Amino acid sequence: MLQVIGLGIVTGMRSAMGPAFTSYAMNQRPSDKLRRSPLGFMQQPTTARVLKTLAAGELVVDKSPGVGNRIAATGIAGRALSGALAGATLYQAKGGKAWKGGLLGAAVAVAAAYAFFYLRREAGRKFKIKDAALGGVEDAMALGIASASIRK
Repeated sequence: MLQVIGLGIVTGMRSAMGPAFTSYAMNQRPSDKLRRSPLGFMQQPTTARVLKTLAAGELVVDKSPGVGNRIAATGIAGRALSGALAGATLYQAKGGKAWKGGLLGAAVAVAAAYAFFYLRREAGRKFKIKDAALGGVEDAMALGIASASIRK
């Protein structure tokens, strides 16, 4: 459950990062419970490479002007789906119900998206820090939380 919460938080911060770290973890420690399931693709090396590429691209794009904010309808929906994918995969890999992990991952991702959106906005206003610099700090936090979340 803690893995799902951690990667849900990360997904709220960076939508592709939670699934990318989940797929990486499933490649490092494959689960027989995933092998024949619809979520089995998450432990395929190609999936891990594609998700890592998307996550890296998101780190760059996030700093670009004109990118929609994460709490707009499409941003929230994407984060909810990504959080659900990560959570469902992790729960099923451990023998749990995928829908429970999906629900938890989605809920945490949505909550984190709102929390970090407002935290970043208010920190920028209060401390007069450029948004791109705050985005870099948020990237570092997300990477740290994701790394800690997949440690065994």
